[in-house]
Amino acid sequence: MRRTLCLLFCLLLAFGGALGAQEPALRETFQEAKALWATQGDRDGATARFEQVQAALQPQVQTLSPEGIRMLCETYNWLAVLDDRNPARKARVAGHLDAILDLDPEFEIDRNLSNTRLQTAFDGIRNQKLARITLTLQPEGGVLTVDGKARPAGSVPRFLQPGLRTLAYAKPGYETVAQEVELALKVPKPLAFELRRTSSTVTIHTIPSGVEVLLDGKPVGTTQGMASGADRPLAEKVGVPVEQMSEGFVVAGLTEGRHLLELRAPCHRPRRLELDASFSIPFADHVLEPAKLELSQGTLTVRSTVPGELLLDGKLMGTVPVQDLAVCAGPHQLQVRYPAGGFTQAIEVPEGQAVVVAARPKPRMAVLGPVDEAAFTGRDRFLQLLGSLDSRLTQVAVLPPQAGETPEQAEARLKAAGGAELLLQVHPVRTATAHEIELVVSTLQGEQERFRVKPLEQDPFGDLVARMNQVPREVRPHLGMVLLDVPGQAGPWVLSVGPEAQAAGVEPRKPIVEVGGQPVASVAEFQARLQQGGDVVEFRQAAGGPVKALPLRQAPLELPVASAAFCYPLVLADLRLRLKGAAGEEAGRLRLWQALALMHFRRYDKALEVLREARAGAARGVSQGTYDYYAGLCLQRLGQTYGPEATQAYRQALQFPHATLFGPEGPRVAPLAQRALDDLNP
Repeated sequence: MRRTLCLLFCLLLAFGGALGAQEPALRETFQEAKALWATQGDRDGATARFEQVQAALQPQVQTLSPEGIRMLCETYNWLAVLDDRNPARKARVAGHLDAILDLDPEFEIDRNLSNTRLQTAFDGIRNQKLARITLTLQPEGGVLTVDGKARPAGSVPRFLQPGLRTLAYAKPGYETVAQEVELALKVPKPLAFELRRTSSTVTIHTIPSGVEVLLDGKPVGTTQGMASGADRPLAEKVGVPVEQMSEGFVVAGLTEGRHLLELRAPCHRPRRLELDASFSIPFADHVLEPAKLELSQGTLTVRSTVPGELLLDGKLMGTVPVQDLAVCAGPHQLQVRYPAGGFTQAIEVPEGQAVVVAARPKPRMAVLGPVDEAAFTGRDRFLQLLGSLDSRLTQVAVLPPQAGETPEQAEARLKAAGGAELLLQVHPVRTATAHEIELVVSTLQGEQERFRVKPLEQDPFGDLVARMNQVPREVRPHLGMVLLDVPGQAGPWVLSVGPEAQAAGVEPRKPIVEVGGQPVASVAEFQARLQQGGDVVEFRQAAGGPVKALPLRQAPLELPVASAAFCYPLVLADLRLRLKGAAGEEAGRLRLWQALALMHFRRYDKALEVLREARAGAARGVSQGTYDYYAGLCLQRLGQTYGPEATQAYRQALQFPHATLFGPEGPRVAPLAQRALDDLNP
């Protein structure tokens, strides 16, 4: 008995190493079970713990690793031994042995642990349910598949299920051989596979792993894993730790002649390896020196006044703003997710260079529809063009439809969660002659514009894209003078001057004939010169006359209220986003624009609410008097009930005699406000 226990204790030590990858608690139970019998002779305690292991592993048998399968087979082996010594449990022995063969037909029960009776019973059960085969494989080192399922490397089966079976043997550089055989119980079947050489092979390791390999321009696979300790001499040749090198990748198909290997990996420079004819004549297996790919990176700086999450090609890279972030060279899709709004831009990062992107929240536009049941002529082409809108629109981030969601469900979800600022709804409309599509662009607050298009026209989305990409000008260069084109004059005529221009000696009612040393003939030419930039503009009012200089200012403009060039729901959504982070003069200008956009939709009550919060420090051009005038106009549009309030707003506008509409050279507010007062109080 003591000799048996010592032998079992040695087996415990031998088997323990095979369980290192299992869950610790389960492995501990497994070892406790063996120890109870091997060192203490406690059959019942050992049986109880082995049954715990069996109950935990058997339900997971379809997903167990090879190590897990082996542990479960060993568990059944131990249970068979223990139950064979217990008369009350002896009937369970055959079931344990049968379970082993169901798990692994090649498993051999431990002949030192199992007595002769168990060994004979196990062999008998195997002979009754499995057919024996004898395989000869030439050359060795290939991959054997049985009924399409590959066997583990180096595993040569001796037993298979009886019946018709298909076996195939393959090895890189050789022609694959397949055999269909009928296997019978108790009739050993010898099978031989001898492969014919068809090409050379090369084995290559790469640094890093995950490199795509192409042979003569055609992809043949990707290097994987990590090299083993046996490959350390190869790693030392190129001066890298073996842990940084991939496992060997075998490239087959090197027929007679020269060949080209290409190695590609994200964020690395590609490599080309030319293989001369000596690699393929005669056919043989070659091992190449490990190939190291050099990094190919640039830096990315994203400037943003609003914090957000930065994504490159869908991968989260951190937050913005960010400075000199190392990124892979090449094209990328940049995205910034803001608390409200979004930003997307396609960028190209040159190797070794820096890319700077100025990001800000832009409206997100969710595409709703058309519904799946809506059939119309040219539907497939139209949907393809609809799906490409994201690449054409520069001022919005397009959110595609979610699979399985109706337009009504999507609209409700987006409004509840604030997941977008704009909606694009697509409604097929049947007319008397053909199908048309109505595109509805709307804000979540309800302001909308409608576009009728034909699905078969050259570019159904052309007008929508042009209007959504058009950005209204907010400011333009100005020198504090009002200019006119007057026939017969040598240049733009100075109608009036502001204090700064007057102090610089600019004379009204005289033309400007030269700017920056070049003649100028019209107001348009003069404005074009100002667009060229600079802090100070020098000009003359007479040929050979004195040079006059004025600092170049940026004068605010109004938003055009009824222009066919813009998509007003987008303009309004963008203004609402920008206003969240604005202050001072900028906030005042944005509120004026927001009010004008609301007036475009005749939402005078909402426009008035915005104007009442707008403040401007300037008194000339588009300024506080402009805000007061439009407040009076909104009150007047709301009806006679608000007549007194409108009168007060117009009187306030009269306090700013130099305020204008539209821009710095637009009509003066004061005369217009006085005319409105006369109409209100005849």
